[in-house]
Amino acid sequence: MKIDRGLLMTLAAATLTAACASAGATGGGAGGGGPRVSVAAPDVTCSTGRLSGTPAADSAASILALINTAADSAQAAQYAQSRQVAGRAIAGDPTNAYGYYLAGQAALGTADYADADSLLRRSKELCPELGAYDVDRLLAGGAALAFDRAQTAIQAGDTTTAVAGYETALRMDPTNYPAEFYLGLVAFGRQNTDESVRRWRRVATIIDALPADSSAQVNADRAGARANAINALTFASRQYLEREQTAQAAQLLQELSRDLPNNADVAYYYALALNTQQRWQELLPAAQRAVEMAPLNYGALVLMYNGYAGQSQAAAAAGQNAQASELGRQAALVRQRHDSLPVQIEQLQVDVEDTNTAIRGVAVGTGRTAPVTVEFTLHGASGPLGTGRTTITPPAEADAQSRFELTVDNTQAVTGVTYRVVGG
Repeated sequence: MKIDRGLLMTLAAATLTAACASAGATGGGAGGGGPRVSVAAPDVTCSTGRLSGTPAADSAASILALINTAADSAQAAQYAQSRQVAGRAIAGDPTNAYGYYLAGQAALGTADYADADSLLRRSKELCPELGAYDVDRLLAGGAALAFDRAQTAIQAGDTTTAVAGYETALRMDPTNYPAEFYLGLVAFGRQNTDESVRRWRRVATIIDALPADSSAQVNADRAGARANAINALTFASRQYLEREQTAQAAQLLQELSRDLPNNADVAYYYALALNTQQRWQELLPAAQRAVEMAPLNYGALVLMYNGYAGQSQAAAAAGQNAQASELGRQAALVRQRHDSLPVQIEQLQVDVEDTNTAIRGVAVGTGRTAPVTVEFTLHGASGPLGTGRTTITPPAEADAQSRFELTVDNTQAVTGVTYRVVGG
């Protein structure tokens, strides 16, 4: 099963405003130098350090306060000027939090998010109370903007810039789970499976720790993001298997079997890992579960056969002939079952779309041509989401393939799909 189209939600870009208190405009200044504002330093009492105005800091604050009155084309230059002036304030008074606070805001305006992160964090170190006052908000907003720029880079194929942007977003706001997800996606593409697993697990941890939002849409988006991260771990397990890192795959899939109890891919891959490790006693119930969820999966039936046959051979080697004979008989029955499948279903894909959920797959012929009706059930974190039926006419020739598709009335996040043969 693949990740839902669109993958996550799009974060709205945060609107950043200069949080300068008590700004009052005056008339044109002496010498006709244009408008001036007098901006008081934030009314914050620092438990440690200082936060107070200086001539350079006051000048930087004045520039920030007037930026919204400037033409759009002039604002970038004014943010840069404010950053430069605030830098002088820092140099002249390096233990004063105010200069860092103003310089951080200006850096956000110049879109230098790494610089903004460093400056705003330093202002908070010097005056911890600035966090609740405004810095935490500015960091979260900057993280959203850094993420958006990283998205632009990744879409342009600039992975290096994108990774730097995602990492900056996470430094600014450790709860920015979309950045964590995409770092996992980049790691996956680079075959760094351990890192992708770590990051996708952290996405779920972040979301689980967030308080419920007052917006139902936000909560739904979070649920979708969490489902995407957990589903992505299924791809990571397959990558482990493809690289013959069976132990890592088995451990991850054992965990996913608890998190995604109705995900047929997880059940199948877990059985496959156990088969590779020749853990026959554990393989059999795992394979039975995979067949239960996807009865037309030829590979799952072969694994079920191997579970019986492997145990039969072990029993025979131990001199337990009666047990070996019974297990061998069960294996033969499974072989008859997979040899008589009316059709094989492979490559199931699930796409949650705007108005429904599409299920697509491939039907592989077995030499039989009688139509088969299959009922699919979608599962979510809280239970079944909906069902849909389709009638598959197997290809006339064995091993020939044909595609099928159906839709189910559902727009919620899907964590698994199972199916049954109607009348079978």
